[in-house]
Amino acid sequence: MIPAFVLALVAIAGGTLATYGFDRGSPGYARLATGCVVGLTTLAFAGFIAALVLGMGPANLVLAAAITMLPAVRLRDPEVRASIRRDVVEIRDRVFSGLRHPTRATVVTVIYGASIAIGIWVVADRSFFETAGGLSIGNVNNLGDLPYHVQISASFAYGENFPPQNPVFAGSGFSYHYIADFLMASFVAAGASLLQGMLIVNLLLGASVLVLVHRWVRELTGNAIAARLGPLLLAFSGGLGWLTLIDQARAGERGLIDAFFGTDARYTIEPDGLYRFGNAITTLLIPQRGLLLGMGLALIVFTLIWRQLDEPRPDGGTRWRPLLGGPRMLVAGVLTGILPIVHAHTFAVVLGSAFLLGLVFTQWRDGRWRAWAVYVVATLAVAIPILAWTARGSQASLSAFFGIELGWDHGKSDPIWFWFTNTGAFIPLLVVALAWQGRRPLPRKLLLYCLPFLAWFIAPNIFRLAPWLWDNIKVLVYWWLGAIPIVALVLARLWQSRPAMKAGAVALAIVLMAAGALDVARAAVGSSYQEFDRDGVAFAGMIRERTPPGAVILTTPTYNTPVFLTGRRVFMGYAGFLWANGLPYQEREQDLRAIYAGGPDAQDLLERGGISYIVLGPQERREVEPNETFLAQFPVVAEIGEYRLLEVPQP
Repeated sequence: MIPAFVLALVAIAGGTLATYGFDRGSPGYARLATGCVVGLTTLAFAGFIAALVLGMGPANLVLAAAITMLPAVRLRDPEVRASIRRDVVEIRDRVFSGLRHPTRATVVTVIYGASIAIGIWVVADRSFFETAGGLSIGNVNNLGDLPYHVQISASFAYGENFPPQNPVFAGSGFSYHYIADFLMASFVAAGASLLQGMLIVNLLLGASVLVLVHRWVRELTGNAIAARLGPLLLAFSGGLGWLTLIDQARAGERGLIDAFFGTDARYTIEPDGLYRFGNAITTLLIPQRGLLLGMGLALIVFTLIWRQLDEPRPDGGTRWRPLLGGPRMLVAGVLTGILPIVHAHTFAVVLGSAFLLGLVFTQWRDGRWRAWAVYVVATLAVAIPILAWTARGSQASLSAFFGIELGWDHGKSDPIWFWFTNTGAFIPLLVVALAWQGRRPLPRKLLLYCLPFLAWFIAPNIFRLAPWLWDNIKVLVYWWLGAIPIVALVLARLWQSRPAMKAGAVALAIVLMAAGALDVARAAVGSSYQEFDRDGVAFAGMIRERTPPGAVILTTPTYNTPVFLTGRRVFMGYAGFLWANGLPYQEREQDLRAIYAGGPDAQDLLERGGISYIVLGPQERREVEPNETFLAQFPVVAEIGEYRLLEVPQP
């Protein structure tokens, strides 16, 4: 674990040093968060490219760490050293001043920061943890996603999956955004367990995203209270689902706390109910590390673009550097360009937002188009090769990712009522902000900046952007994110107004965040859900010891087979994974069932599929009704409890 921790520190240090080249004037706390995201991204990309040549091992990790630390050469620049000293002195002075002369503001800041830090730790720690019965999760929304991402990470860390093929659809190219999973694999290769690797990634990226939201809202609004509300509005996003808890308490004639712990209800999302716009933490950022890393990069790009929009028109000899954006727009373009392999939906959102912002702010005038040209060229120069790389050998159907579908996932509900119940007071506050004509109207520039983000509400309500319509939420969440600065500023203005308005601000904040807070609390302290039983975990260890890394294993197409802990490729994984990625799995599923049934062509199908081993365990007996007489011909190479691994003789 210690080498993995050191590797993370090296990445953060390298990324933080890099920020002195493109993010000057950043506050220390934000610089550290930006450096964390940039450093971890650099570590992952450098490590992945090196692994294509060197494989996953110490040489790969050392080379990736060295590349991540290249910004250290900037320490030769006296100006950079002076900036670092200023940041260190500023942080030291603030800490000492707070300790010597604590004020109410200092106490509030400490409580705010400590509460968020503890909350992130608890939620991240319960994302994947060990129990007496095996391996479990604390967030039921992660039940299917987590094993899939564990399998991807394990395929890199244990399965020598370079160049990558789909680890749940053996033999197929892997057109998926897997860099965040490779990042986790890097920590596993450095000595962490799968659980520890996931904890490191979730903890560092989760904290960084919330800090970057704080910084972004502060820069856009100039309001400290709005900046503190920003991360909370993201972390506790939700609608009116908290009313369900009140109904549960009333129906059971018990208090709210007893009602909460007496059920496993979720308050922002229901499998078949009215609530579908799930909380950002529990339904998106914990289950989908690609979105977690992608949102961190998106926030950095959004902040850099805001600074470019805020750049005054230069004169004379200083004209060209600012108009080209300096390194700012070049870095923004590179970070946007790598997003296709980080999170594809985020790439579309960030590039689309940049385009719309350039239009809204007429950035083609006065020579300012040059900076945007730098951004576009840098983006395309990085993105096009990545898109070509990820598309190679893929069997995914692009047509499955796009179609017309009016009204996102509202079922038979009225769309207006659907969105009101799913977002509560959020949309009404946006409308109030746009119509506000009081003494202190919201800044026009802020409203213009946030306006393009409405596209990420409109488009997902017209088009299907993934095979599964609900996955449009990966775009919708950016509408919510883009509206947070406005809603946070409205609440802050109310709080800074008359006493009666303060009470209204508190009430609105509770209405906005109660449902999301309940779901996050459920993930932090609620029930646990077993993913892998104890024998399955031990069985996975045997598979890693007794099979070669590139082995193809036949197992039932379920979402949590123990094989996912081994990194070995499976002939066919869970159909839900494959359908959501647009893969044609139906014929392969027929072959899988024919093999387990011991049909006349079973031997031919085993050879054609390149299958080296067959799993026969409780899941197979329950889901595919195996012909154990047929399977008895294959030698047993690993066995524990009800699990057996059978070896298929190779011709």
